[in-house]
This record gives sequence, C-alpha cells and structure tokens, in this order.
Amino acid sequence: MTDIETKRVLAPRTKRTLDLGRGGRASPRRRNLERILLIEDDRGSQILFHNRLAELGYEVVVAPTGARGLMEARAARFDLFLVDIGLGSGIDGYEVCRRLKAVPQIHGIPVVLISGDVKSRQELHRGYEAGCEAFLVKGDLTLVEDVIRAMLRIRSLQDELATQNRLLEERNRRLTQERQRGVDLEQALRESGGGPPILPSSPSVEPDGVLIVDTEGVVRAADRGAHDIFDKELEGRHLASLAPRTGLEAFVRNARSALASDYRFDLDLGKGSSRSLSASVLPAVLSRFAAGSPDPESARKVVLLRDVAKERFGGELLRSENEAVPRRELGPLIEAARIAFGPQAFLGSSPRRKHVRTALRELAAIDAPVLLTGADGTGKVLAARSIHFSGERSGPFLPFECAAFRAERLEEELFGRAPTKEGSAGSRPGLIDLASDGTLFLRSIEVLPMKLQERLCDVIESGRLPRAEPGESRPVRVRFVASSREDLPGLVKEGRFSQRLLDLLLGFHLQLPPLSASSPDIPILAEHFLARYGAGRGVSLSSEVHWILSEYDWPGNAGELEACIERVCTRAKGEITIRDLPGPLRDLYSRLSPTDFIPSQDAPQQRERRDPLAEAYETITDPAESPSLEAYERKAILHALRETSGDKLAAAKLLGIGKSTFYRKLRLHGIGPGARPDDTRT
Repeated sequence: MTDIETKRVLAPRTKRTLDLGRGGRASPRRRNLERILLIEDDRGSQILFHNRLAELGYEVVVAPTGARGLMEARAARFDLFLVDIGLGSGIDGYEVCRRLKAVPQIHGIPVVLISGDVKSRQELHRGYEAGCEAFLVKGDLTLVEDVIRAMLRIRSLQDELATQNRLLEERNRRLTQERQRGVDLEQALRESGGGPPILPSSPSVEPDGVLIVDTEGVVRAADRGAHDIFDKELEGRHLASLAPRTGLEAFVRNARSALASDYRFDLDLGKGSSRSLSASVLPAVLSRFAAGSPDPESARKVVLLRDVAKERFGGELLRSENEAVPRRELGPLIEAARIAFGPQAFLGSSPRRKHVRTALRELAAIDAPVLLTGADGTGKVLAARSIHFSGERSGPFLPFECAAFRAERLEEELFGRAPTKEGSAGSRPGLIDLASDGTLFLRSIEVLPMKLQERLCDVIESGRLPRAEPGESRPVRVRFVASSREDLPGLVKEGRFSQRLLDLLLGFHLQLPPLSASSPDIPILAEHFLARYGAGRGVSLSSEVHWILSEYDWPGNAGELEACIERVCTRAKGEITIRDLPGPLRDLYSRLSPTDFIPSQDAPQQRERRDPLAEAYETITDPAESPSLEAYERKAILHALRETSGDKLAAAKLLGIGKSTFYRKLRLHGIGPGARPDDTRT
C-alpha cells in the first residue's frame, strides 16, 4: 500500500444500524447513511476500525496520511473525522485536527482523536486545544459506538441549527422588505392627493397605528405605532391571533368596497388589563397601489387603529365637523341607503327568502325590539340595516359587537360615563344616547352580564334613560335590534340569560335560514356577487361552476359564498372554471361523478321547465282516485326522473331537494333501479 493510497469501505446494505438503549444494549434504529473519514496509517488499525464502523452501518473513507486526509475532507461531505495522533509520516494528528478546524466549510464537523495510549493530561490538553471533541484509545472498541453516536448527534444538532439560522435570516429579510413596503404605503397614504383626504386633518384623530392586511387577514406590514399597541411581532400574523375573540378579523374581512369605521373592541393585554381601541378600514384606497399589479394577491386593506381614550375629544370634534354636511345632501344619502339596504337586498326566489323580505317590511313598521337569530353568514347585519333604513327613523344606525368588550367595559359603552365632581370633562354619552331616534344593533347579546341585561330591560320597558343623579331619568327613543347565534332559551335554563329580556325580544323574532335551505337562490346570489366584484373584469361563471356552487353545503352561508366569489374575481380572467375555485369546491367536484353534472342549458335559471308537481297533478286522470300527499310526491319524483332521463342528481336539483333526501324518497316510495321514469302508478 502506497503512502497516498486511499481506500473506500462501504457498509453492506443489509446491515442493521445499532443504537444503544438506556441499558447500554444495542437496539436497531433507522438512520441515514453517515460518512466517516478515518485518517490512520496503521494497516491493522484501519481494518479494525473500518470493520467495526461498517458493522454499525456507516460509510467509511480511509486516508493513510494527514495530507491525504485533508484533501479528502475538502473534496467530499463527511459527518465525522477520526484522526490518529501518531501518524507515521508528515504532519501529526494534532496538526491535522488544527487544520481541519481552520477550514470554514468543515470546521463544524466533529473530530475524534485516536491515541495508542494517552499518557498525561498535557496530551489531552494539546488535543482539545487543537479543536477535537473527544478521544478514543486504539484497540479498545468498547466505547467506539457510544462516542461516535454522540459526535454524530452533535453534528445533527449543528445541521439543524444551521438550517434554523438560514430560515431565520430569510424570514428577517422578508420581514424587513414587508416593513419597508409598509412604511412606503403609509407614506403614500399620508401624501396621496386627488379627491377627498383619506385621513381627517385634525391631529386629534390621527391613527395610533396602521396595519396593512391582505385578503386572508394576514398582516403584511405595520408601522411603529401598531407594534407599540400589540407589543409583539405583527408581520405574518393573522388578525384572529392578534386580537382573539374581538371580532376584528371579521370586521376587516367584511369591509370590501366601502369605508368601514369606528369598530370598537377591547384588546386583552394579559394580567387582567386591556386597552380600548377603535378600528377603521380603507379598502378602496389600496386599489390605487394594487392597480395593475400582476399578482392578484397583492390586494391589501389599510386598518387604522386608534386609542379610544385619546380619541374621545377628537371624536367629538369630528362629529361636529361631520354635522356640517349640507342638509340638501342628506336626503339623497338616506334614499340611497334605503335602496341599498332595503328588504329587496335579500336576493332570492325561494319561499324562505321571500318570507324574510316580507318579515323585514313588517318589522320596519313597528318600534318594538327585534331578535335576529341564525348562523354566521346568514345576513343578520344586513337584516338589521334593512329594518332601520326601511323605517321612518331619522337617527343613526349604530352596530355594537358585545363580544368585543370586557364585561366591565360594556356598561360604560352602552350607558356612558357620568361627569365627575370636578366637572363634565370626563363624561361621555353611551351608545343608547347616541342612537336617539335611530337603531342600536346589539350583536352577540348573549354575552351581556345579567346585571346589564336587567338595566337594558328597564330602558326598553320604560323608554327612559337614567341620569347620573339618583332617581332621575329622561325619555329616549331608540329602536333595539339584537342578534345571537346561541340558543337563548337554553341559556335561560342555565341561568346565563335573563328570562325577562328574552320575553321582550321574542315578541318579534326572525330566524334567518341557512343558504343550504334555499339552494335555488345560490346561482342568483353568485351572479349578484359576480356583478359586484367582477365589474369591468369581463369574468363569468362556467356551467360547471354554477353546478358545483349549487351542490356545495356552504357552512358559512351567503357570507362564505360572497367571500368565495370575491376571491375568485381577483384571480380569474374571462370564464371562471373549476380550477379557479377554492380547495373544498374542487375536492367536491372531484368526488362527484361526471354523470352527475347538469349542463348549463338544463339549469333552472336558463331553461324554463314545467313544475314536476303540476305535471304530477295532471297525471291523476281518475276522478274516483283519492289524491294523497304521498301520491303527489311519488308522481313528482317519477316525472322529474323522466325530465332528466333518469339522472337522479339532476332530478333532485329540479325538485329543489338535496341528494341524500332524494335517495331517501326513492327508497320510501320503492322506486328502485328497475323503476321506469314513465311509471306513474300510485
């Protein structure tokens, strides 16, 4: 064997990798094949070490001299270096270790020195000074596996730390870029000209913080004020995690095409403290910066945050300035609101949606409290606005999210703050006072404390608002509309809701139906939202999209449908197809059979069809036959199957019922695979 000869020893593929358990006994475990460089000049030691390492499942490269070992270390990747101290020729093991540690690319790889016999502490000290991590005694293989395993664990940890450092550096780079974009956007907002000013000119109402939020509710940039408010890193965080249980994320998400302002909430700071904030959203302003962007996801919203304590005086000033709007303009504005938020805003031709429109017209004509119930996205806010703007009240419509405030703050928000002995500087009217001659919409009313519920009952029943002085009150004319997603009678039984308040609210109760209960309205709503968010983009919905929208359950109801269409419109151009839809809709399309698809020309909205129930009625030709509901139902199902050439899903859609309901009806009436579509026997 020459001095420069290098031998490569590969572990057999069938070998098991061993790991020492707690008891020091070997146990099999899976691992990647690690590579070890053995720098050893003694032939016997080479064979001894490489056989043992190969048995443990490692790939071994042998270098007989220090110079050759340094060349191998630079030329390939290794996980561990084993270096003999007493190399026979050239540089010794200490110098090899020192040079390995001097190479930046490999200085982090552990080095284990092998010695025939470590005679003194000075030799150990010399090795550690050179940079080695451990010693092995030549000829004693009892500790080889433990030492190598420990060194490779160190190497693995070093790799993980290096990976984490790279990821952190990349994240810091992205955050720096996002923050700079936020600074640029904030500066552009403040300097933007043309049209009315974005922010009021009064310094008393300047925002305390600015967030730039994308369409998913994720913060993309924030100014220093926002960082001070939340006291944490904001970029890349979702609004729902920054301000949990406040409704801020939903408020920002729903602000789509118009300025949304003065949403108040309590931000929990921990340790029992909180900070009262108000938020405003400027979605339209961002279109100036996102216009022409090739990336539809670049659409952003600006969220302005203000400290309520600092805003009170500025708010009074702003209200006085707003009152300077010429009265001749108020009439057209109110009329526009009546059109936008009238009962006709509840689109749809199903009986349930028609019932909602009728109920809203009736509720608008009375002054009694109204309770709106229904799942998220069913339109409780729109219904409350419709009740207000369809009536004759001249005051404001004030929505209030009860769940956004801590219990101790709710009373002050609703009833205001009484003046102190020093004067009226600290006084503030409550929402009940501010909503005089208008409507106060209390969302999530179930979270009000029992004591506050009783005070609210007193105001509703008496029509009077207590003054600061004991025993004094004054009349107040406010229309109360409340909403809840909870089972209020169930809460009454649990002692968490006032029976008295429930009785007042249940006098006029409107349950808003889920979208799944009026599936024929889905195409109508989809086209309405498409016209709103796709205006000027030349987008349209394909027949497959119309079909899959009608087949989806929409757990988020009309609100989820609107958000879906809005997002699709920001991405698609021309005809919107299945691949443009969100994942749940694409998954549903892939699960349904291609034969389930109903072509667009057969859609009820595009081709006039005869009512299957009417056709079923016409099939009863025997006057002596006693008609029954079951008979009509069976005939309707058979006629629907005839109309759709036996396509069961198309027949279910024609009848306006769900797929599972249709199949249950088939079993109930004994209409099996052998039934003929033209079989109309009862």
